[in-house]
Amino acid sequence: LVEPLVQNSFLLRTKANRKKKRTRVTPPSLIMQFQYSISTLTDVSNLVTLVDDESKDQLFFVSSYSDFDKLAHSPRGVQATRPINVFRFNASDGSMVLQNKFGDSKELINPAFSRYHPVLNVVYTCTEDCNENGQIIAYTITSDGRLRKLGSVDAGGTSTCYLTIDRSLRSLLAVNYWDSTITVFPLDPETGNFASSKIHSFYDPKKGETMKASHKGKGGVVHSLNDASTIKERQADPHSHSLILDKYFGTVAFVPDLGKDVIRELYYNREKNSIDLEINSMPSGLCTGHPDGPRYICFHPNFNIVYVVNELSSTVAVFLVNRKLLEEISIASKNQEDMT
Repeated sequence: LVEPLVQNSFLLRTKANRKKKRTRVTPPSLIMQFQYSISTLTDVSNLVTLVDDESKDQLFFVSSYSDFDKLAHSPRGVQATRPINVFRFNASDGSMVLQNKFGDSKELINPAFSRYHPVLNVVYTCTEDCNENGQIIAYTITSDGRLRKLGSVDAGGTSTCYLTIDRSLRSLLAVNYWDSTITVFPLDPETGNFASSKIHSFYDPKKGETMKASHKGKGGVVHSLNDASTIKERQADPHSHSLILDKYFGTVAFVPDLGKDVIRELYYNREKNSIDLEINSMPSGLCTGHPDGPRYICFHPNFNIVYVVNELSSTVAVFLVNRKLLEEISIASKNQEDMT
């Protein structure tokens, strides 16, 4: 579903390697990829922008890590005592004012990622914990940044790190980094709350196999490190890191797998709101023999282009999307054809 636009790839020198000459590689399926230096955030895990209809100002919903011991990595900075902060951003002068602090760090543990409902005044956040299953919590938010809990569900996996809402707004898809599982939950279309606490659909790229590596609390490596031995252990198992549905039809879920250096393409059955099978997987980087560790993926708003952020190689890969094939899959799905 993604293919090369051109056959050239350019690697830019990092600050540490300015004296080295620029090299050019010609991968078989990658469009273009750049190497660059990236900075590390401290304890801030996610930021979501909300728009206040009354004032037209933006509310920034910032979630922060509150218990470093329960994470696969070791963030810099200080653990948050109030994990969620809501700021008001005034676009006219660039000022940002704290409106509200929310959450007890002992109860709301490591809210790692948040997603605002496209239509309703509901924001979802998920908690990240290597030891226990994550929680997905839905809140309503007032114009002054106060949060009111709407509902919550067990994420069905550990280190929950990403949330996506499907095109029908009837389901929420959750990604669990540590055990790599993906779960789907039904949403109430009227309120945005969870229609059921039961998992509607479950996908496991490990096929039920036991994980080979342990997390840092049980003798495993710290995932913040980037040395060869750490990376080897980090990539001993699959580690799904995010999920987006194709922007045209919402029938294919693209999932970067940091542990296996691939982008998985999963068939999302829109009629049943379920992940039914893995259609394909492809390398996320230049296939140089060095690890890439894909983390995030994003569609260009106007072009048939997808960008992939590779964490371990500090590179960005650019792919051309096969929209025609996506349309064929969408039509077959609508007709309830056998997708296997």
